[in-house]
Amino acid sequence: MDVLQRMGPRTVPRTAVAPLELCALADTGNAAILRRRFRAWVDPLADLDTADDLALAVYEALANVVDHAYVERGTPGLMTLWAAVSCPLLTGRDLVVTVTDEGAWRPSNGPGWRGRGLPLMRELTHATAVLPGDHGTTVQLRRRIRTADDRTVALV
Repeated sequence: MDVLQRMGPRTVPRTAVAPLELCALADTGNAAILRRRFRAWVDPLADLDTADDLALAVYEALANVVDHAYVERGTPGLMTLWAAVSCPLLTGRDLVVTVTDEGAWRPSNGPGWRGRGLPLMRELTHATAVLPGDHGTTVQLRRRIRTADDRTVALV
């Protein structure tokens, strides 16, 4: 008998949450739709303040795609939002959100009324990574979120 047979049948834990994967043309209307769909997905997983923070961070990443990724092309391309959450851990769940595009990375031109999206994302998440490449940019956001059970225990 091998190790996997001794472990029992492979089943999905009842606490598993299906990942979210959305793709749309990079424009402001679609960015708002993707933000709302993300918010509906994350709402049952996190407290209200955390869900607000995450929805804002995700929207900032999507807005950056809309505003910057396809400027040199002159026509919008695609933006993809992917989110997944781990099964419950001792201190909550790990949430990972990835926003990708197929455009070109453009670094900030310096101070001004713009350029606050990345600092805001960094403030609202535990880890933010920006990975520019030859075939687009990936922004990855990570945050530990507390489960409903964790919130109940914390209140006692």
